[in-house]
Amino acid sequence: MTRNRVKEARFDSFVDQERGLDGWHQLYRQLSPGAFEGHITALEWGDITLYRETVNQRMENIYRVPDGYLCVGFSLGKPLTMAGLPNAIGTGTGMIHVAGEDYHIFTDSHADYIMLTLPQDSLPEDIACGTRPVPKEAGQGIADWMLTLMESARLGIAQQAVLDLAPDLLLDRISLWARGAARQTAHKLPRNLMADILEACDTLPFDKLSVSHLATHLDRDRAQLRTACLERTGMSLDNMLKGRRLSEVHRRLRFSDARTTRVSDVSMEFGYYHWGRFAQNYRTMFNERPSETLRRTPPRQH
Repeated sequence: MTRNRVKEARFDSFVDQERGLDGWHQLYRQLSPGAFEGHITALEWGDITLYRETVNQRMENIYRVPDGYLCVGFSLGKPLTMAGLPNAIGTGTGMIHVAGEDYHIFTDSHADYIMLTLPQDSLPEDIACGTRPVPKEAGQGIADWMLTLMESARLGIAQQAVLDLAPDLLLDRISLWARGAARQTAHKLPRNLMADILEACDTLPFDKLSVSHLATHLDRDRAQLRTACLERTGMSLDNMLKGRRLSEVHRRLRFSDARTTRVSDVSMEFGYYHWGRFAQNYRTMFNERPSETLRRTPPRQH
């Protein structure tokens, strides 16, 4: 019998799931309608952890790796798009993520990730020096091996000797392909139109988050903005803005005290002045009424 090293948690709110990875700083926004369902599995060896994370909805995710750590992560499900990169990251494609960098991705529904977090000093300095993609030909084999290891441990069929040796085997595989890219210097992505859109979304008041106002603010044509968003995120700019606004309402309600908070006040703070339309949009997005979100137990502090 193997010792149980696996932890699992299921989530019905993205606000709860964004706190599900120990030490990570994450901010999720739900961008497609429907009840949220998420799942995190963790296989631990001291300060090295293998995670598998799934979400059923289209999401925006801004995240930062824990200080002193790096992450080797792969997309197993639908393609995702990293803000600033011209092409979607497809199934089996991976990235090294390093501490001190903010990452920003858009995922399609039914996203599925496998991720290994480990101390930076676990790998040579020239490998852990910066963000870089995992070569496709090497990445698929590593991702498949991580997934097999995770599932065999979760199902209790992994031999203890394999589990004990797994961290060293994972480090060996990562070091092998990373050596070939060690001399590549990571650099900041160039500023582009999608970066301008996201920066404006983060600084403008929520009642100004419309395509028309963004076009005026950025001195760009609305069609240009819509095209840039569709190419970089796979979704329309109108739906992305709607999802962002509703996600912030959801976050505020989840952290508020139902005894002292009125849903109408929160909705107006985020630019919703038509109660009936807001309530309908909110229920369509999250499969619950805003008052039900407010009455739920607040998420645990991270």
